[in-house]
Amino acid sequence: MAKKLTEFTFEDLNAELKDINPLGSIMEHSSFSEVTEWIDTGNYNLNACISGSVFGGWPNNRACSVAGPSGTGKTYLMLNTVKRAIDMGYSIIYYDSEAAVDRDQMKKFGIDTNKVNYQPVNTVQDFRTSVTRITKKMQDAKASGAELPKILIILDSAGNLATAKEIDDAASGSDKSDMTRSKVLKSIFRIIMTPMADLKIPFLFTNHTYQSQSFIPTQIAGGGTGPEYAASIVLFLNKAQLKEGDQKAGIIVTASPNKNRFAKPSKIKFHLHFSKGMNRYVGLENYVSWDICGVDRGTIDPKTGEKILKKTARTWVCEHLDEAVDNKDFFTDKVFTTEVLKRIDAHIQPIFNYNMEEIEDINIDEILEDVAND
Repeated sequence: MAKKLTEFTFEDLNAELKDINPLGSIMEHSSFSEVTEWIDTGNYNLNACISGSVFGGWPNNRACSVAGPSGTGKTYLMLNTVKRAIDMGYSIIYYDSEAAVDRDQMKKFGIDTNKVNYQPVNTVQDFRTSVTRITKKMQDAKASGAELPKILIILDSAGNLATAKEIDDAASGSDKSDMTRSKVLKSIFRIIMTPMADLKIPFLFTNHTYQSQSFIPTQIAGGGTGPEYAASIVLFLNKAQLKEGDQKAGIIVTASPNKNRFAKPSKIKFHLHFSKGMNRYVGLENYVSWDICGVDRGTIDPKTGEKILKKTARTWVCEHLDEAVDNKDFFTDKVFTTEVLKRIDAHIQPIFNYNMEEIEDINIDEILEDVAND
């Protein structure tokens, strides 16, 4: 005869749940979904846009999507991130569905190619099998007590993956569209998201965008809703020309978070120069002032050494420098020292991060009314 229980507590339930799912725990003690470090993007303003801090970047245990038309810098951003991640001790698994990246290209970014396992991939099924086997192998190693390497997985791009059926149909001369592609792609994210969070594996993937055929055209990422639902950050990129005189020198990239679980969706811009690459400091000029960080437009009196603030000046003065700085030297670590960056970071917190007062001020009725009107 079963023993009669006189009390069954929440602690009893916790013990039962621990047997059912070893990954679970009381939230106060859980680090399962905790971001323990951020991977620098290569631009401080983009870091802030993504994570809410100039010292942040990509989270180390989430899926993040970078989507945009051709030529907006998606692959550039991936390779720049690869370089930064390797500097932080990561090894890279780079899935390439576009045959667009080679060893020489990576070396131009200063990437140690011995730290990159390059995986050409053609179908969503191939990618699903490969990444599932990797995460399963690492989970088994973790369960046995082994120390795991830091891994960053990149897929460039999700939008160019075919399906096995699509290839078979093409080989047999069929022009039918494969309607299962979005379903298979969604299944990948269902399978891998929990293991990747457990293993602290960041997963970055690029995607193509197209214009919807609605009355008001909007930018939509390919591959269905699966990737967008699973990603913690969905970043849309668009471009304009960057000119030096009459010559095209690069592109000005506008990054627009379509979804962000870490910061307010705030548009920012950064530059990709054809010969100089990405400048870390472009974009920070939007937050510069004497009161904020001790940097502003101005001149220095040659007789007294006094720093004179002047908005129309073509030079910059800094608290930490005894000389004025020309525009050509502005976007450098000479101006943006660690202390200056810390002061800017403190200033931008209300710009990029939610606070409870803002959340409490949200009028749910107005939001629902707007949705109904749409």
